[in-house]
Amino acid sequence: MMKYIINISGLVFSLLLTASLISFPCLKSAHAQYHGYYPGQQIAEEKNKTTPIIPQIFSSQVSSVQQAKKIDVLYNTLYVSLWNYAMSDVNYQKKLYNLISSEHFQTTRYMAEFSETMNNAMVNLNENYKKLHKNIDAANREYLHIKETIRLADYDVLDKLWSEKIAEYEQRANNYFKMQHEFLNTYRALVAFIIKQGGGYYYDTSERSVKFFKFGAYEYFAKALDKLYKLTYEQKKLLKLHVPATEDLLLLE
Repeated sequence: MMKYIINISGLVFSLLLTASLISFPCLKSAHAQYHGYYPGQQIAEEKNKTTPIIPQIFSSQVSSVQQAKKIDVLYNTLYVSLWNYAMSDVNYQKKLYNLISSEHFQTTRYMAEFSETMNNAMVNLNENYKKLHKNIDAANREYLHIKETIRLADYDVLDKLWSEKIAEYEQRANNYFKMQHEFLNTYRALVAFIIKQGGGYYYDTSERSVKFFKFGAYEYFAKALDKLYKLTYEQKKLLKLHVPATEDLLLLE
């Protein structure tokens, strides 16, 4: 009987190889050894290193600069929330990927191995989705409150820009959550397939890979994994479109 081979670690490597082609900005900069003649200079330098620079999306467009900086902070906070939700998804994805790594196929797989993590990941997704839209509602209310401190002449520019940026944010956030939902549904279908296969696969200790007896089984398994890796990649790609000032790109590695 012909055997077909799929090496999950190989697939992971191909994904990481693709991701490695994306260049990340260096997060550390060289600093001079000389600290100046007065103590305050060193303190100011240390503060500048640790204080995140909030993009001046709104304050750069109006005359009420200082007041509008509060809107910059408000908008940045929305992306911080999205990234926090995404980091929880990243952690669940790592656990789920680990459960389908080749080594785990040394014994027969059972649904109980996957159920808790899959269910918790879905609960986490639904809760975060609700929180995100509550955050948007709260941000809109806070925007109106901040706007009261801004010159009337700046209202037209600010209102138009705020509407555009909030719509952009909401679309990106919704797209992100849709991809996470698709990831979890694809994973659940893959697990159901694995359980159904029963003795249709085994783990080859010499090659450290899962082997399938049927080509159709191998093909489905490989395509499902490819889809999962692609969804993970697209989610991270979307998050990189707007990196909040307080977040680190390295968290997506």
